[in-house]
Amino acid sequence: MKKILIPIACVIATSFMIACGIIPDNTSTNDSDSLVLDSIALGDMVFKTENKEFTDSLEQNDVSISYTLNLDVPVSGNPVLVDSVKKWMHGLLGKSYEGDVNFDEEMLKHYAAEYFQECDEEGLFDGFGAYLELNITMATDSADFLTYEVAGYDYTGGAHGMPFFYGVTFDKEDGTKLGWDIFADTTQLAPIIKKHIEEYFNETDGEESDLEECLFDGVYDNFPLPYLEPWFAPTGVKFVYSAYEIAPYVAGMPECTVPYKEVEKYFSDKAKALLKK
Repeated sequence: MKKILIPIACVIATSFMIACGIIPDNTSTNDSDSLVLDSIALGDMVFKTENKEFTDSLEQNDVSISYTLNLDVPVSGNPVLVDSVKKWMHGLLGKSYEGDVNFDEEMLKHYAAEYFQECDEEGLFDGFGAYLELNITMATDSADFLTYEVAGYDYTGGAHGMPFFYGVTFDKEDGTKLGWDIFADTTQLAPIIKKHIEEYFNETDGEESDLEECLFDGVYDNFPLPYLEPWFAPTGVKFVYSAYEIAPYVAGMPECTVPYKEVEKYFSDKAKALLKK
């Protein structure tokens, strides 16, 4: 399980370390088969999920390793979409389970055991222990798209663990995932995101903040797009920066939701079609 904690070092051209988290590869390839349902009305296939929770722990040498999953697993809807979401979720877990991918207790125990084994091989039972919490929840169910959010915390010793948070948008018709291809042009986005990230720090500090002082040296003048891909939220496009990506750990994961109207002129044709309703 820990093998999916993909490092995201070298995100920006500075020397500080980027966090390790359950971070997706920044691609928008479609995991589902390329199927199109021409004869079935999508409105007749209501997307529904079932919550699956699983917690397990082991103790060795007076050190504890804990593992917690909370998943909103699709159970009905457009079969192409359901298949795509399930394949995406299974990919986050590691894709090593060879049985039926139904996210039952046997499958989730497999991934807990895999996580414990890798912790043992890395010597974590002789150190500070480890803790992984992974929440995969459906966030938005719109007429033409739905979004999932992934959030949690990974601790493998030391002063603190690493939080992770990101999302993905699915086309409800063909199951494809959208990330940066929400936009046809991203060259003008950084200043817009920068403005809204300043609001994040104001809310975090409870007062008006000097954004330049909140960020790592050089970031303010060369503000980057986030490593993590954006996704559709109910009121706009969500952008999130990983811990340590643009600011110290105490800043958490700076995030903002940019209203659709502020960035709609940069949308791709695909994004415009999904948002038309």
